[in-house]
Amino acid sequence: MSTTKTLGSRLVILFAAVTVPLLLILYLAGNYAKGVVLTQVANSYQNLVNANLNMIDRSLDDITLNMVDIVNHDDNFRLFEQPGLSGSDAYFAQMELIKRNDTYQSYYHTVDMFFVYSKTNDQLVSTNLTGEAAAYYETVRQWLTDSFSYADRLKKAMYKWSVVHIADQYFLYRIVSDDDTNRAYIGALININSLRTPLGNLDLREGGGIVFTGDDGTVLSNPAPPLDALKQLPAEKLSKNRAFTYANGKTKLLIVSSRSRNVGVHTAVVIPNSELLRGLNAFQTFTYLLPLIVLAILIVYGFIFRSLIFTPIRQLLSAIRRIKEGNMSTRLPASGTVEFNIINHTFNGMVEEIVDLKIGVYEERLRAQKAQMKQLQLQINPHFFLNTMNIMFQLIDLKRHELAKKTIRHLVNYFRFMIGLKRDTITLEQEMEHIRNYLEIQKMRYQESFLYSIDIPERLKSLQLPSLFVQPFVENAMIHGMSLQNMPFRLEIEAFAAGGPEEGVRIEVRDNGKGLTPEQLQELNASHYTPESEDGSIGIWNVMQRMAMHYGDKAKLAFEANSPRGTVVRLQLPASSAEEGKEHHGEHADRGR
Repeated sequence: MSTTKTLGSRLVILFAAVTVPLLLILYLAGNYAKGVVLTQVANSYQNLVNANLNMIDRSLDDITLNMVDIVNHDDNFRLFEQPGLSGSDAYFAQMELIKRNDTYQSYYHTVDMFFVYSKTNDQLVSTNLTGEAAAYYETVRQWLTDSFSYADRLKKAMYKWSVVHIADQYFLYRIVSDDDTNRAYIGALININSLRTPLGNLDLREGGGIVFTGDDGTVLSNPAPPLDALKQLPAEKLSKNRAFTYANGKTKLLIVSSRSRNVGVHTAVVIPNSELLRGLNAFQTFTYLLPLIVLAILIVYGFIFRSLIFTPIRQLLSAIRRIKEGNMSTRLPASGTVEFNIINHTFNGMVEEIVDLKIGVYEERLRAQKAQMKQLQLQINPHFFLNTMNIMFQLIDLKRHELAKKTIRHLVNYFRFMIGLKRDTITLEQEMEHIRNYLEIQKMRYQESFLYSIDIPERLKSLQLPSLFVQPFVENAMIHGMSLQNMPFRLEIEAFAAGGPEEGVRIEVRDNGKGLTPEQLQELNASHYTPESEDGSIGIWNVMQRMAMHYGDKAKLAFEANSPRGTVVRLQLPASSAEEGKEHHGEHADRGR
C-alpha cells in the first residue's frame, strides 16, 4: 500500500501545501529586501569609486604631461643628457631638476618618487621616496638603475603606466624620454598603497576597506585588518566593473570595483555583507525564526491529532494484525472518543464470536485428524503382513525350517509391537528395533545377497517421532530397489544431528539398488505428491500426510539418487519440536474426548 494513501500522510501533505508557500514567500521577501539594500549601497559606492578613480586617472595624466614638458622644454634636462659636462654644470643641472621634481611631488601627493637617468653618464638622480614605501629607497634606486639595462622593460614603460613589483611592494611605473636621442629619461614611481589617499573620504563600514588589484585579480595593496588575508579576487567578475558578492572563507563580502583607464589596476571597495545588512537584523531574525515557530506549531498539532485520530487507528490496526497472527486474546481498550469507542466495542464482540466458532471447528478438525491418522497406520499393516507371509512361505518351501522359525520369531516381535502400539509417537530406538525385525526377516530370505546396517547415536535414541515413520521407506527399498546383479544389495540407515540445534535431526535411508528415474524423483519431490494407484507408494504418501500433521512445514522429505547407484531418502526433522509435537497432539486428543 502506498504511503501517500494513508490518512496521516494526506494530512501532512495538506498542511505542507499551506505552510510551505507561506514560508517560501517570506523567504523570498527577505531575500528581495536584502537585494534592494545591497543594490542601493553598491550603486552609492560605485559612484564614489568612479569619481575618485577618475581623479586618480586625471592625476596620472597630469604627471605624464609634466614629465613630457620637462623632456621637451627644460634646458636642465637637455644639459643632463649631454656628455662631457663640467662638474659644476652637471651639478647645477641635477639640482634644478631635483628642485623642480620636488615641487611637483609636493603638488601631486600620490607620487612617491621622481627620478632622472642619464644614459650617457650612467647617472640616476631622484627625489626622496615618500609614503609607506620610504624604507625601500635604496632597493628602489638599485632596481631603477638595473632596469635601464633592459630594453623591453624601458619600452613597456615609455608609452603607458605599468605595474612593477619591487621587493614586496607594487608600484605604478612610467618613464618619458626624448624620442630622438633616448639618452636621458625622466620617470615617476607611485606606490599602490599611496592611491588610497584620494579615497580616504569614503565612509566605509566597520571591517571594510579599499584594495587595489591587477587584471588577474591579485591584490596589489596592503589592506588593513581584517582584510589583510585577502590575496586574490575573481578576475572574471572584476572585469565587468560592477558590484558582486564574494565569499572570503566564512565571510561574505560586497565588492564594488572599477578599472583605471590609464593602467591595469582595479580599485575595489570591500565591505562585509553583515555590516550592510545590520539594519535588517530584526527582520532577518524573524525570517529565520518563523520556520521554527511554524515547525513547533506543526509538532503540537501532530501530537494532538495523534492522540485523537492516529493512536486509536494504530491500536485497531495492531489488534487486527495480532488476530491475523493467531493471538485471539487481543482486545481493544475503551476510547474517550464516542465514535472510536463504538468501533472498539464492536470489534471486541466480533473477536469473541470468532473465538467461539474457531474452537468448535478446531476440535472437530482434531477428531477428524485423529481418525485419519489411525486409518493411515492401519493401511500400512496389511501390506507388510502379506510380504512377510510370502517370505515365510518361500523358506518353508525350501525346507529351511530354522530360518523359518527365526523369521516367525521376528514376525511375532513385529506384531507384538503393532498390537502394543497405543501412542501416536514412539522413540527412534523403538522404530529402529521394529525395522530391525523386518530386515532380519529379509536377511533370512536373501542371506549373503543382502546386507544392512543401522547407525543411531546414543543421544538420538530417545528422539520422539510418529510411529512407523521410517519403516515404509525401508520396505519400499526392499520391494522396488532390490537388485542382486554382480553385488550384494546393501541397505543403510543412519541418523545424525544436522548442524546446529536449529537444523534438527536428519535420518537417511540409502541403498545401492535399481534407483529411481529422474521423472520418478521429480514426482516424489513434488510439493503435492499423490500416488496414482495403491501400490508401494501409498506408504510414502501416508508418511507425508502424517509428517504434515505433526510438524507442519518444519519437516522436510527429499529423494535423491545415490552414488554410484541406488536411492537416498532424507528425512529432516526438527529435533526441538518432536517432543512438542507429541505433547501438543496429546493435549488436543484430551480436549477432543
